[in-house]
Amino acid sequence: MSLPNMPSSKQNLTPLLRARSVAIVGISQPDRFGGRVYANLRDFGYTGQIYGINPRYNSLYDQPCYPTLSDLPDRPDCTILAVPNGRLLETLQEAVVLKIPAAVIFASAYLEKAKAEAEGNNNSSLQDQLAETARANGMAICGPNCMGFFALHERLAVSGYESNPALPAGNVTLISHSGSMWDALLQNNRQVHFNYAISSGNEMVTSLADYMQFALTDPTTRVIGLFLETVRDPQTFKAALNEAAERDVPVVALKVGRSERGARLAQAHSGALAGVDAAYDALFAAYGVRRVKSPDELLDTLELLSTGMRAATRTITALCDSGGERGMLVDLAEAEGVEFTPIAESTSARLAEILEPGLDPINPLDAWGTGNNYERIFQECLQTLDADPLTGLNIFAVDLTHASDFSPAYIEVALAAQPHLRHPLTFLVHLAAAAGDQQISRLRRAGIPVLLGTETGLRAIRHVLEYSEYQRHRQAAEEQRSGGAGNNFIPHHLPPAVQGGSSLILSAPGPLDEFASKEILRAYGIATPKEVVVTSLAEAIHAAEVIGYPVAVKTATGELHKSDRGGVRLNVPDAAALTEIYLDFEIHFGPRVLIQQMIPAGVELLLGLVNDPQFGPMLALGMGGIWVEVLRDHRLLLLPTTPAAVREALLSLRGAALLAGLRGQPAVDIEAVVDTAMRLSALAADLGDLIAEVDINPLIALPGGAVAVDALIVPKNET
Repeated sequence: MSLPNMPSSKQNLTPLLRARSVAIVGISQPDRFGGRVYANLRDFGYTGQIYGINPRYNSLYDQPCYPTLSDLPDRPDCTILAVPNGRLLETLQEAVVLKIPAAVIFASAYLEKAKAEAEGNNNSSLQDQLAETARANGMAICGPNCMGFFALHERLAVSGYESNPALPAGNVTLISHSGSMWDALLQNNRQVHFNYAISSGNEMVTSLADYMQFALTDPTTRVIGLFLETVRDPQTFKAALNEAAERDVPVVALKVGRSERGARLAQAHSGALAGVDAAYDALFAAYGVRRVKSPDELLDTLELLSTGMRAATRTITALCDSGGERGMLVDLAEAEGVEFTPIAESTSARLAEILEPGLDPINPLDAWGTGNNYERIFQECLQTLDADPLTGLNIFAVDLTHASDFSPAYIEVALAAQPHLRHPLTFLVHLAAAAGDQQISRLRRAGIPVLLGTETGLRAIRHVLEYSEYQRHRQAAEEQRSGGAGNNFIPHHLPPAVQGGSSLILSAPGPLDEFASKEILRAYGIATPKEVVVTSLAEAIHAAEVIGYPVAVKTATGELHKSDRGGVRLNVPDAAALTEIYLDFEIHFGPRVLIQQMIPAGVELLLGLVNDPQFGPMLALGMGGIWVEVLRDHRLLLLPTTPAAVREALLSLRGAALLAGLRGQPAVDIEAVVDTAMRLSALAADLGDLIAEVDINPLIALPGGAVAVDALIVPKNET
């Protein structure tokens, strides 16, 4: 799926990340923070001009030291503020006067209230004042509360913390909200190397999204890794993700904070399901972002994608030397959703010719027999599995232990086979703690990645398979559009019946009642039961006769969860039963009642809209009815979406088997459900700015259609 281009004004980060000259305000002796900032620049081999600012010294490191920025002979591209909080504002203001375009702030930018008042900062926080100063003058700022950044192709190491000056430049961009995680990832021994490694801190001006946009202009960027706590600039972030997808630069995110939005009580089921974490999942799915759970999985995935690895299909081959480990691999692969290539009969026949007697020519393949000629057997088996037309990725799943006689031979097998392979190859080491560094380094130098640990390795493999599939679908959608086929969106426009509905939503004192909500849904062609709102027993009996018994009877007084309070009665058979129910409702809820056509039993689904405060309207779909919040079997899709994405989301539900029909029940009309979802998406395009939530629950999916039996629209002014 391809999403529309997102407008975004890009910050100019060249003076920051490619600074030709820097000024260290607070430069000091080698054992002080300002001295370590200088030492990193020197030791990493930065060739630009370094100016030192500190009125306590006339010279440091065999070069002049200036009292203030204003005393410099030339204007630097970037000023590095290695000073305490109390000096930040005056120093940044001096930089603004000199029109210095970029700065790095390591300190927290926090002043205690008493100290702030003593310095005359009563009205706003120090960070707010710094941000206002920088924004008003178009400055790029790394920080505050950061550990700095490395631009390794430029050898620009801006950090006051001990670092390894031998760090080589690579093709992975790392941006981290956590300084500790930034430092740990920077020091990895996996030979995952970075072009930019940025500790972005509090991002008071320049956000993670701005760094992403800059990295995407650099041809050395092959993959972007994020350690992400929150998104401070949602529109720019979406624009950066869209650009990354267009450029085929994978984004791998370790997003922390999986708890739901607990501070707000949702009034609709869809809102209750749509926590902060679910919104990020929807956003990431829309743009092909690979979400990982741990730093190890992050590094495994970055290692694979940094090689440019892509898979032609969603399946893998695996070559093993142990039946037991093969069994473990199969178990874990099934748990992680990784499928093995169903090899062709010709592939199996060729394997049978190569293998020793008694070994099954299957995938995954255990090729170890007596050990005779095992190098030849493994190489030929690897090339045979690779040649199968359905192969997407080859896995050499063996233990490269440091004291093994076989590990060096396996490496020779891989290197000999490598020039003949049509598909990517990666090694998968089951036990990371036993892996030999020498063997692993040799493979990586040859461009063959090595995954350390079966479980995280399989997750990384799944990420490559799924990202490759995302890009294939995206390219197909682009070609379809360029051929004039379009997106199959339902054209959205404000139907005449809804032109008054927008004012109804704006003026509503609370959530719209069921009938009013469905009036708006009907205007978009969403099927609903025949129904009438009545205010007397006589009207109720007449309506039921027109609609036809049996009927459903519901209170129409705006109860949010009618069924929980006994305000819904189904299959009312005749006028006598209706009379008894109406009189009871009149006493407990009031005279306003909805008489509704009974819809045949089907599969109950939830369909809804959620207006996420960061990322905008999202489509919620899942298994519905009274168990929606118990089963929690649902998906969110970022809008706009496509029929294909809706269909895929439906079929990915745990309850999807119900849609296909179970125990003699007919299959439901999935395309009718997809059509209803697209019509609801059109409503979101027209009225999304006015609506906080829409809840259709249940949407009854039938063999011949889909009917919205109950609905609720919550205006934005209610949230």
